[in-house]
Parts: sequence; structure tokens; C-alpha cells
Amino acid sequence: MNSFFLTVGSYVLTLDKSLLIDIAIQLLNTCVLCAILSFLLYKPVLKFMNARKERIAGDLKNAEITMQNANEKLKEYNDLIAEMQAKRNGIFEQYTKEANENKQLIIEEAKREANEIKARAKLQIEREQEKAKDKIRLEIIETSNLIASKVIAGALDDKKQTKLIDECIKDLGDVKWEG
Repeated sequence: MNSFFLTVGSYVLTLDKSLLIDIAIQLLNTCVLCAILSFLLYKPVLKFMNARKERIAGDLKNAEITMQNANEKLKEYNDLIAEMQAKRNGIFEQYTKEANENKQLIIEEAKREANEIKARAKLQIEREQEKAKDKIRLEIIETSNLIASKVIAGALDDKKQTKLIDECIKDLGDVKWEG
């Protein structure tokens, strides 16, 4: 039998034919086991890794699409907010304009009413003046009647008549006759 002795430190290793055959069988078993495990595990692990890689890529793509959709929605909302603000400003301007128009209408109505009140007051004053004139006319007529009755009763001379007429005129004051 051929044997080789190998001494490593205090250990002695005998390399005989049976050991070498055992080592060869062990190597062959290891290679077969690696091939079987490679066939059984490599493809599923590779498939799992590829599926995971694709899932991650899909998730990234979905995240990008979702981000794009979110940015579009944000733009839509910002546009909607800008539109609402523009409408709000338009409505505010419209109501301000209407309020100013209403203010002008109220002022014009107040002026018109004031003018109507003035016109009514002026008319009332004119009526009062007419009443006063009528009253003065009546007093003149009564005074004339009184003078005429005194003239008839006392047969006044011209001097006395003139004096009586002047006294009546003084009593009446500065009344103008518009007859």
C-alpha cells in the first residue's frame, strides 16, 4: 500500500488510497450537491431577485406617476384657488360698484326729497302771502267802508277825508296792492 505521511506540527496525517478516494468522493458529492442546489435554488432565487427588482422598479414608476398626478392635482388646485380669488375680487368689485351706485341713488333721492320739501315750503309761503294779502284787502275794504260811512255820516270836508285816508294808509304800512 502506498501511503504518505504528512506531519503538520504535532499532528501526523496519513494520505493513503482510501483517504484520497474519500476526499475525491467528498469533492464529487460537494459538486453534485452544488449542482443540485444550484438547479433547485439558483433559479428560484434568481427569479425572486428579478421579481423583486421588477417590483421595486414598478413601485418607483408608480411613485413617479403618483407624484406626477399629485403635481397635476396641486396645479389644478392652485389654478382653482387663483380662479376663486379672481372671482372673489370680481364679486367684491361688483358689490363695491353696486354700493357706490346705491349711495349715489340715495343721495339723489335725498336731494330730490329736499327739493320737494323746499318746493312745498315755498308753495306754503306763497299761500300764506296770498292769505295775508286777502286779509289786507278785507281790512282795506272795511276801512274804506268805515271811512265812507264816516264821510256820509259826518259830511266831511276834503281836508278831513285826506287826513283820514292818510291815517288808514299809515295803519296799513308798506303793503303793495297787486290787483
